[in-house]
Amino acid sequence: MGKLAQRYQKLLTLLFVIIATSITTSAVLLTFNDRKDKPTPTPAANPSTEPLQIQQAAFSFGSNDTSWENAIINVHKKVAPAVVYIDTERTVRTSPIIPEFFRDFFGPGFFDFYGQREYKQQGTGSGFLIRPDGYIVTNYHVIQNAEKITVNLKGGKKYDAKVVGSDRKYDLAILKIDAKNLPYLEMGDSDRLQIGQWVVAVGNPYGLHETVTIGIISALNRSISNSKEEGYLIQTDAAINPGNSGGPLVNLKGEVIGINEAILSNAQNIGFAIPIKILKDNLDDLINQGKITHEKSTVPWLGIYMQDVNEDMTEYFKLPFKTGVYVGRVVEGSPADKAGLLPQDIITQVNQKPVKSGDELADMIQKMKVGETISLLVWRNNQFKKIDVTLEAKPEDQR
Repeated sequence: MGKLAQRYQKLLTLLFVIIATSITTSAVLLTFNDRKDKPTPTPAANPSTEPLQIQQAAFSFGSNDTSWENAIINVHKKVAPAVVYIDTERTVRTSPIIPEFFRDFFGPGFFDFYGQREYKQQGTGSGFLIRPDGYIVTNYHVIQNAEKITVNLKGGKKYDAKVVGSDRKYDLAILKIDAKNLPYLEMGDSDRLQIGQWVVAVGNPYGLHETVTIGIISALNRSISNSKEEGYLIQTDAAINPGNSGGPLVNLKGEVIGINEAILSNAQNIGFAIPIKILKDNLDDLINQGKITHEKSTVPWLGIYMQDVNEDMTEYFKLPFKTGVYVGRVVEGSPADKAGLLPQDIITQVNQKPVKSGDELADMIQKMKVGETISLLVWRNNQFKKIDVTLEAKPEDQR
């Protein structure tokens, strides 16, 4: 019985091996036949562009990607050679700190010796070349009243510059240096700017040459003088500091889309630039005529520097009134000057209506028309005096 059992066990084992081998062979053949019926796909020679663009866009802003970094580096390489740094020198005359109304207490000739003083004031700014023959754009306020202008190019070369044209209203100026074959920047299209668009500012803040900052277009059509009014300026959060004035604001192609102009000193990351369109529209006039011919102003103008009458002034002069407008200076050739208004006059009424502050007086004048004659009640030499003033259009250099 033992031998017979062993034979049966060997037969069962052999049968199990044969069955298992058959099953495995069938599975292999089935798998091979399935792959043979479905050919392996080959890579497309021209894949769909839309998925590729999406992948590239996602990749461009990935944490391990350097394309964004390279874009800024390339903008700097393209723009920096055409950015210039401007040094200016002007004579500043200072008046005595003693107010006009105290001067009668001092003897004759006192202010001839202790009066006006002069000193040389240094200034810095930025600019950029727009032609290979040495034409440079900057801000008017950078070169205003400058007696000497020095332009510093990348690499260290310095040139004396002259003002070819300027415009106070748009804060633009064109300089010229005696040089040729210079690198220059291309002007872009500021009409097509979009809020959120990346921009790069290059300039000379605080004398730090070739400073690059980046940001976005924060807003368009801004006004610095009145935040409630629509203006034409570009607002950006790219860092702009004193010394950046006149430098280029460029897009990621390196095209100039704005001219850096100003910042809000009591805020952070609020800077303003002049759209390049304004320069492009007026460039020929600035170069050929030396100025921009604006439409004649319809804003009426009196022509005085003023301050509010305060309690101390009322008490000191024993004035019979507590409010009014003190005339600190009269602009030469202005309507006020022609009518005989003098420094130290105090305006108390306009057209028989009381005026309490300089702001109130300015508002009243703004609502009047050029050519209109107004009647001022003025306190002078301890008595009231009536003065008639014919308003004129505010000149360009006062706007």
